[in-house]
Amino acid sequence: MSAAPLVGLALAVAPAAGCARLFSVQARRRLDGSRGLEEFASGMRPLLLGVVALYVAALGALLVLAGLVFPHQALVPAVALGALLFLARLLIVHGYPASASAGLAVACGAEALAPALLLAGRLPGCEVLARPVEAAVGAWGAGALPAIACSAAVLGLLVHATAALSRASAHTV
Repeated sequence: MSAAPLVGLALAVAPAAGCARLFSVQARRRLDGSRGLEEFASGMRPLLLGVVALYVAALGALLVLAGLVFPHQALVPAVALGALLFLARLLIVHGYPASASAGLAVACGAEALAPALLLAGRLPGCEVLARPVEAAVGAWGAGALPAIACSAAVLGLLVHATAALSRASAHTV
């Protein structure tokens, strides 16, 4: 196992804090300047998506730089994990800890399900249970399972965050 994903994720803490701060500052500015809740919400959705894209770009760059020092091939799972943790942090800070916990639990559950399916596939007559995991690992490598699990959770949290963080109540103290 390479240290590059760990180093890249550790270095990405600073951009995560900066992007979260940027989101909070811009949200307060929009809240102060908006004339209505719908106007505020419509301005927050692109802001959230832009901040998430900015963080993912910074994380990707840091992972590539870490890969120059510690050669690795697990870029996608590390980006998916970093995006998941960033979205969970945004939701927690803005008053939605249950949603963040649910998203993280879904990713953990999906990752725990893969080895359970492989073990269940060893039982007589249950070989079909292991086929999806074996097919994914055979086609894309062992990093496919964490990437799929985290990416699915990221998509779910992003949909929820787009709705929840575009409300004015998420940005009042």
